[in-house]
Amino acid sequence: MATTRSGGDRTGAGLPEEVVEDLLANDSRRRALSILAARDEPMVVADLAAAVLAAERGTEPAAVPRSERESLTEELFTEHLPKLTATDVVAYDSMVGTVELRRRDAVPTDRP
Repeated sequence: MATTRSGGDRTGAGLPEEVVEDLLANDSRRRALSILAARDEPMVVADLAAAVLAAERGTEPAAVPRSERESLTEELFTEHLPKLTATDVVAYDSMVGTVELRRRDAVPTDRP
């Protein structure tokens, strides 16, 4: 299990350890958090999906097939973003379709 950094959240109160462990239990979600932390700015969800898949494969996001990027984008919307927004780890802006890291206390210390 990956460890987390503490003291970097913007709210002042850390997430319970069990919640952080649950958030980091999924490889795609863990990679997405690492990518958002490294980028440190909002990211279009489809671009985040491409970056996650590229990190898994050790390739560039442009090399990820469109169908696979679309599949992970859907998974992010249905499975991962609801958990991450409910815990205030990320913020989703539906007007522009971007996601942004809000809390660093749930970011894995290992990079994508």
